[in-house]
Amino acid sequence: MTQLILAIFRTNSRLVLRGDQLTAPLGLTSARWQVLGSVAEADSARSVSELARDLGVSRQGVQRIAGELVTEGILAYQPNPRHKRAHLVVFTAEGHRLYDRAMAVQAPWARSLAETLTPELITSATVALGVLTSRLQEELETAGTTAAE
Repeated sequence: MTQLILAIFRTNSRLVLRGDQLTAPLGLTSARWQVLGSVAEADSARSVSELARDLGVSRQGVQRIAGELVTEGILAYQPNPRHKRAHLVVFTAEGHRLYDRAMAVQAPWARSLAETLTPELITSATVALGVLTSRLQEELETAGTTAAE
């Protein structure tokens, strides 16, 4: 298990570095790209806290990035009918265009990474990481800590 954890750390570091390289021409960093991806993947508009939980990162970090992206006209805040102060985060038209451009860069990169992996191996790794993520989230909740704190 320790070897798997170390491999995940190394992989994550390289994903962040390569993501920064790929999206720099678009004015993005990996962190900004992750926030945009979380907004894009959500089935409905989400609050900053919800986005942070989805990403497994701090609410404050997502708040900072979302605020920057709102200032730049990429994201916007909408009133939240469930909570007066926790606005919902949504794409602007410019945000949709930027995210689409990032995904156009990502698609050939992802295909090239997958060239030496079988679909079965990708599925197996995805399932294993999902199980590990769920187990870690349970531990965090039991310890009274959430990923979005």
